[in-house]
Amino acid sequence: MKNTYIQILSIVFFSLFAVSCKEKINIDVPDGDSKLVIEAELSTEVDSSFVRLTKSANYYSSADYLKVTDALVLVNTDTFYHMANGVYKPKASYQAVANTIYNLKIVAEGKMYTSSSKLTPMFRVDSLQQVLKPAQGFFKEGYTVKYFGFDNREPIKYTYFRFGKNDLQANDSLFDAKILFDNGTTQSGLYEFELPFLRLKKGDYTYMIFRSIDKNMFDFINAFNSQSSGAPGPFQVPPANLPTNIVGGALGYFATYDVVRSRIYIK
Repeated sequence: MKNTYIQILSIVFFSLFAVSCKEKINIDVPDGDSKLVIEAELSTEVDSSFVRLTKSANYYSSADYLKVTDALVLVNTDTFYHMANGVYKPKASYQAVANTIYNLKIVAEGKMYTSSSKLTPMFRVDSLQQVLKPAQGFFKEGYTVKYFGFDNREPIKYTYFRFGKNDLQANDSLFDAKILFDNGTTQSGLYEFELPFLRLKKGDYTYMIFRSIDKNMFDFINAFNSQSSGAPGPFQVPPANLPTNIVGGALGYFATYDVVRSRIYIK
């Protein structure tokens, strides 16, 4: 009888628990204020500099980002003009110059945003060498590449480096989560670096893109790579606003960089 009574109580308890689990709970998530998002890049390559202006959107919104098309954009004394889709560009043949301090000024919707960055020259890339590697693990026999360089710049200087094979244009992106490094621990200023996880065959080519960046952009790209890593579960970085070198309450970045490109065909 006692066991029967306990069984009845257990059934009642779990029935109530199951019903309570079906209760719908509504949580109000407040909308954040829409902010100006600035993507500004000055490059030593001709006609590669631009400023893109958009507005941030609600986390749950599926709409396209709103483009800002009527802002005043100045870099030092040069005006950047709106072209299309929120992208502003300077006059044709514009080329940023190394060892120059650039000041960005944007006036949009009655507010002013500013930033400043010194364009640091890149280190010297002296030569490239193809290296035949035996089959190992998941890699078949094939060629990889070493680059040799010399960096006599005063430490600490930062570099954003990326590489790929064959299709240069489709893969050239500032935020392709590749390699960040600095010259703070470089011995005698010499670089000898073998490209990792690369196996090529004869007739292929590999390209390398080196960009000098300042500490602000180094931190920004590090944070961006962490946020976009896609690591699942507990290894995923909690969402957060990225650091910014923009003053005035906007999101985004102002990057100035010297660019060095190299490529080698495998023979």
